[in-house]
Amino acid sequence: MNTELTNTRKLFIAIVLNIIIVVLQLSFGIISHSIALITDAVHNFQDVLSLIIAFIAAIWMKKKPTKKMTYGYLRAEALAGFVNSGFLVGAIFLIILTSIERLISPEEIKSLYVIFFGFLAFFINGLSALILGFHFHIHNHEHNHEHEHDLNITAAYLHLVSDAGISLAVALGGIAMYYTGLYWIDPILSLLFSLYILKETIPVLRKSYNILMEGVPANIDVEDIKSEIIKIPEVKEIHDIHVWALSSKDIYFTGHITLNPNTPIEKIESIIKQITEILKNKGINHITIQPETKNFRCENIH
Repeated sequence: MNTELTNTRKLFIAIVLNIIIVVLQLSFGIISHSIALITDAVHNFQDVLSLIIAFIAAIWMKKKPTKKMTYGYLRAEALAGFVNSGFLVGAIFLIILTSIERLISPEEIKSLYVIFFGFLAFFINGLSALILGFHFHIHNHEHNHEHEHDLNITAAYLHLVSDAGISLAVALGGIAMYYTGLYWIDPILSLLFSLYILKETIPVLRKSYNILMEGVPANIDVEDIKSEIIKIPEVKEIHDIHVWALSSKDIYFTGHITLNPNTPIEKIESIIKQITEILKNKGINHITIQPETKNFRCENIH
């Protein structure tokens, strides 16, 4: 069976399973008055969004560029990540406020709902992780360049494993409330989970915002790149540098290098190859270099 088709099918199954648990947890969280169950529903919704992003990476990002979309759909990943993360941050702040209100004025929790749907979410997250994890282990022995999208599958797999742990904690909290009647456990769990979700979500929001604004990726040091390139004897200057990303994997670089006026053409090709190697070692995989001399320097047009 085609690997790409297998990837998307497994992701689709995981997405459907998690949508089901989100709807159930949200509905019965409202019925049972459990903020922890609602928070876990939001967290599982975060799973759905992360899986959808991986799904986009497996399909849309491989679409070929067109005359109207010359970059293809590479930025779809960042756009989805930004919208989804922004929504989650807003939802979590509302949950935190509600949790604080519940701490001040506790309400009776229908603990059996919390226990049942906590364990159900644990089972579904575990099953989804097993589906993706099975794919990962099967292909882990094959060549990396043949399975670049396995990185997306692996990231989704690890996310689901951690979320299964949170769902288990919700269920155990429900058991504690059932036997002790200490209903403040529910908002405390909700606050703890909310802080964890914020910790996981805010970096995604920042990264996707930086990609959309065509900022320099966090792992790229422009000054370090300039200092390495300028060490090449024939390179007198490098200027008009632009570094940006279209996705988490596609980093672009453009720049002008000023060479000695008498540098032969065949030497220029060698210099560009040296610069390309430097940039590839920095994680940049789309490179455009414009060589010029001091006698002819291309000025920027704005």
